[in-house]
Amino acid sequence: MFDEYYFPNVLTLCGSGRNVGKTYLGCQIIKHFSKENLIIAVKISKFNHQQPEDGAMLLVNQSIGFQIWRQIKATEKDSGRYLNAGANASYYIECDDTHLLEAFLVIYKIYGNSCSIVCESASITKYINPAISIFVESAAYPTEQNKLHFLNQSTLVLKERSIEISIPQLFLSAEKNKWLVSQHSNNISCYV
Repeated sequence: MFDEYYFPNVLTLCGSGRNVGKTYLGCQIIKHFSKENLIIAVKISKFNHQQPEDGAMLLVNQSIGFQIWRQIKATEKDSGRYLNAGANASYYIECDDTHLLEAFLVIYKIYGNSCSIVCESASITKYINPAISIFVESAAYPTEQNKLHFLNQSTLVLKERSIEISIPQLFLSAEKNKWLVSQHSNNISCYV
């Protein structure tokens, strides 16, 4: 469907809501795979973000409809956690859905396929076809109606607090900057 926007080096994360483990999973992926791969992290959100006083983030691009911040120092914010996990660079994009693809492509054009990208976004798969999309489902509450499309379109669905969230190498591999579903993942119960 999005052949012109197929990205074999992009892995996307989304989930059934807040605090289900999306960022934790992203950090675990980065922690494991950054040992042998250049990894860029991208967090996309609709929430307004104020630049921290300590200079932990730098505004690198501002356009009508979006702002892109580069994380300079590790912090407890999601983009800071990705940097701390081992990402070579970490970005925070603040935008609405109308400008999401345009904002994502700003970063993608910087790196192209020279690295692997982990992108946490609720909506990016509306516009791109990543190598792998992972949906993290809550163990405590049902997935909201507006998230069912992302659940059904995901390559993998993981339950919150499942062992796979902590050990992504059980189902993932990376080769020449491309994300792959591991051939050993046939026994993983998180498959869709």
